[in-house]
Amino acid sequence: MIMGSIARRYAKALFGLAVDAGRVEAWATSLQALQQVIDGSPDLQDVLSNPVYSKEQRRAIVEKLAGALGLDPAPRDLLFLLGDRNRLAYLPAVVDTFRELADRHLGRLRAKVTSAVPLDDGAVKAIADELSRKHGAQILLDRAVDPAILGGVIAQVGSLVYDGSVRTQLEDLRRQLKQ
Repeated sequence: MIMGSIARRYAKALFGLAVDAGRVEAWATSLQALQQVIDGSPDLQDVLSNPVYSKEQRRAIVEKLAGALGLDPAPRDLLFLLGDRNRLAYLPAVVDTFRELADRHLGRLRAKVTSAVPLDDGAVKAIADELSRKHGAQILLDRAVDPAILGGVIAQVGSLVYDGSVRTQLEDLRRQLKQ
């Protein structure tokens, strides 16, 4: 709980700077790229979160990482601040919160679409267009594959779930036949 509120404060402060600089989209994209790099490297995660490494060592790594990703000064300075205060473990929550604030600011919604098999780009576009029409906002889709749903798709936008899976339809049919 404390981690979430601290991460929110950092994210809101950075978001305010992004709005003032007119760089909301750019910073959201670069922070997401940063998070993907860190998530993809257990060694990097260890260096950034392990207090065994000195502040100077972490700062040097963060500086190289920020330079390689071409981070703007404010997001780079946030990384230095988190590193100096031994709070780099908060970075994923900061990035998620910043992304939520950016999406809200830019009039976007995120949706998760789960299908039994990978969807082609045409189907993904059709689903995104339909969800955009229903919600009156641009929809950004995250895809997942779950063979257990047998067929169809499940789309989740916030807490709203559209379940068109074959598994659910079969379960509904089974319930109706039992009655």
